[in-house]
Amino acid sequence: MTSSWKTLALAFHSKPVSQSLQLLIACVSETNRFPWMYEDEPESSFYSKACGGYMPYMQTAMNCYVSLTEGADLSLFEQLDNYKNACNALTGTNFSEVDIQHIWRNGTHFLQNSHIVGGLERLTAPIVLSEDVISATYLYCRYTFYNFVAAFNFNLVINGTVAILILCAIWARVSSSSTKFVRHVRSKYLVPALFDTTHHTESTALSFYKILFPTRGEALALSVFLLINTVLALYNYPVVSSNMDTKLFFMVRCLANRCGGLSFGLIPLTILLAGRNTLLSQLTGIPYSSFLFFHKWAARTMTFYATMHSLLWIFYACVRLKMSFWVSFFNFDYWTWGVWAALAATALIFHSIHTFKARQYEVFLTIHITLGIIFLVGCLKHCATFGWLGWIYLGAGFWMWDRVARLWRVLVNFGGYKNAFAYALPAQDELFKITVPYVESERFKFFPGCYGFIYILERRYFWQSHPFTLMRRKDNIEIIVRAKEGITRDLYERLPSDGTKVPLRVAIEGPYGHEAPLESYDNVLLITSGAGVPGPISYLSKAVERMSERGNYTFVWIVPTESFMDTMKSSLMSIGETMRAGCSKRQIKIQIFVTRPQLDARLSEWRPKEIDIYRYKPDVAELISTFCKNASGSIGIVSCANPGLDDRIRRHVSCEILSHDARIDYFDELQVW
Repeated sequence: MTSSWKTLALAFHSKPVSQSLQLLIACVSETNRFPWMYEDEPESSFYSKACGGYMPYMQTAMNCYVSLTEGADLSLFEQLDNYKNACNALTGTNFSEVDIQHIWRNGTHFLQNSHIVGGLERLTAPIVLSEDVISATYLYCRYTFYNFVAAFNFNLVINGTVAILILCAIWARVSSSSTKFVRHVRSKYLVPALFDTTHHTESTALSFYKILFPTRGEALALSVFLLINTVLALYNYPVVSSNMDTKLFFMVRCLANRCGGLSFGLIPLTILLAGRNTLLSQLTGIPYSSFLFFHKWAARTMTFYATMHSLLWIFYACVRLKMSFWVSFFNFDYWTWGVWAALAATALIFHSIHTFKARQYEVFLTIHITLGIIFLVGCLKHCATFGWLGWIYLGAGFWMWDRVARLWRVLVNFGGYKNAFAYALPAQDELFKITVPYVESERFKFFPGCYGFIYILERRYFWQSHPFTLMRRKDNIEIIVRAKEGITRDLYERLPSDGTKVPLRVAIEGPYGHEAPLESYDNVLLITSGAGVPGPISYLSKAVERMSERGNYTFVWIVPTESFMDTMKSSLMSIGETMRAGCSKRQIKIQIFVTRPQLDARLSEWRPKEIDIYRYKPDVAELISTFCKNASGSIGIVSCANPGLDDRIRRHVSCEILSHDARIDYFDELQVW
């Protein structure tokens, strides 16, 4: 078992270089600086002359080796034995203890001081190398290999820190603590948007560049991640000047090596955070859009490391080693593929800006996957002989698992493409509904607030998938769609305005998301606006079906016009009928606010009497404040509104968390990515 774990660990970093080998490398490197009478064949091993190829050379290297290990509490025979073992392992020689001791004793009789040897004279006798020189060279080798080990260890620390953050998120989800300190932390540092009301609402950094800001909790977690990366990337760079390099070039080399290792350590995390089928969302309750936010920052950090690794090595090779970039690019595979991987990673970052992704999502997704594959293949080829491939295999494994799970959800859970129909809704907001009848509930396990990625079997769009919140009515799955661009616009324009049904073939990849545990709260407020109603009304439907249970519900739907209510006619009528038929232990209020009432509009005759209609724009702050003041016990608030309203709801809920003694939890069902 120990051997298996060791083999597994070795896959995630370079092959370890023992101290004995580091000593030998240092001694051979310094011995090579002198001219020797015997010259190796070009294809000979770096260690061949030091391991029997030429005795004076070997005796010089042995003396260097013994000098460097004098303070290691080893006897002379143990030092020679280590040298022998290194030679036998590296060059295939078969020296015995007697052989190596004889070579050593013979060499000691002919050792000369390197300072009195002529620089141009070819040597035929062993020499004593300067202790200062060989010590500096040994430290150069030691610290070079130290950075490979450090990069692996620091990767464990970075990923371990992420694991701790995930555990904190799990604890925050299951905890019901409502002490003053906890309320203060949640109200000021976890729940609010980073800057007032700028979470889902796009912020303009430049005229062509729009961004989405995180919540303060997300920003705090990101700060911890970036801080630990910064500290570990800059921590402990022992710098030494030697015959091998100046301090500057040695620093460049060490920094390049560490950045390369740290980049690889973030590959699995970057891919995992982008997956739709990770268990992390279920465990933490964090929405998929937040995981994509962290995915982008993990990718940016990884790309920064990869770019630094590439640029520093190019600088070192071209300036220090006087190598041509293009000669190296066309002649060394590790160089070629490293450049392609770095370019692909950089392109992934720049093409993933929110502005482009929001406007051309399907084009973005295709390019993103293509560049991602180029990046992984480039990394695999780049490090084919260096190690570190375990990180790539793990990342590729996460990616493959997510793809297989997606296919399983489409083909098994949903059952592949099914007959469906679409029809235009009477609201004046370019809305239409897709209904998929007779979806087997045993396999496709619907829950309130869930969403799915919809595939429509059209010649132009069969490969596209778009996320929508799902609703269930009896055995049917229903989807409210707003016509935007691409396939949604094309479908809407094909639908007759009189509501005639048009047949479709659709498949749903899902259900995704997590259900807010509203049954555990004494009071629940559901706030939605416009077409964001499917999730909240599904929670309301479930609550109405369980009228005998505890918990008081208030449902608030803000719509632009009276006709918009017709989009939910069947659901609202069903809710009204169930409320009239059931016992009334649970109190439920349904309020609909019409913000742009039509003077000539009449309320639909179908409207259940349980629904209160108000023809004005509500003060959301007052609405939330009044609800919390009148509530007795714990409070759960769910929102799914337009981005601006949703951000205002978040701000007002954050304020109420601090002022209300009981627990208040906020569940934001809106996702923007």
